Amino acid sequence: MPNGPDDRGRVVLSDPRAIRALAHPARLVIIEALAPGEELTATELAAVTGLSPSATSYHLKALAKWGIVQAGEARADGRDRPWKATGRSVTISSQVPGSTAVAEIAIMDTFLDRNRTLATEFLENQAGEPPEWRDAAELASHDYWLTAEELGKAMRAIRDVLEPYEQRQRDARPPNSRRVRIARLAIPRGAPPASAEPGQRDGTGGG
Repeated sequence: MPNGPDDRGRVVLSDPRAIRALAHPARLVIIEALAPGEELTATELAAVTGLSPSATSYHLKALAKWGIVQAGEARADGRDRPWKATGRSVTISSQVPGSTAVAEIAIMDTFLDRNRTLATEFLENQAGEPPEWRDAAELASHDYWLTAEELGKAMRAIRDVLEPYEQRQRDARPPNSRRVRIARLAIPRGAPPASAEPGQRDGTGGG
């Protein structure tokens, strides 16, 4: 069954088949291109995927099957129908722990490869970037000691900060704005504390 956006505008995928549908570089590029509220035809998207319009149409239909994209209103010439994202973002959620692990690993590989490519492109060309963009950009990672409650609070705070900028329409984008990739990766390291009891592994129970 296709998915639809939730009350936060997210398309939440829990079916392993839907998650595997994302595990293709061209499909991630399509989602990226449509995510900011753009409506693009298969021909226009082919220019960013590097594939033919027919191959791009195939990937669009695969994404549409799971409710990730949908056909928009026909343009005036009626020759090529544009496509648009159904929600503001796509989120992977496992309803049964472990049931989607293989599919999630496949999409994670594709996700990391895509972000590595974008980061490499920036580093290779940063000498030509204006100073204000070089100073604003950041490639960093750091480990923190957090409870599950603190991690959830921190991630919600980050989402709240970024939410006003999601899905900015063309007429709302500042003149000097650019597309900026902000990739979030927050994963617990190592085994849960040995003292944690069932139902208390998140560090929020007991005292």
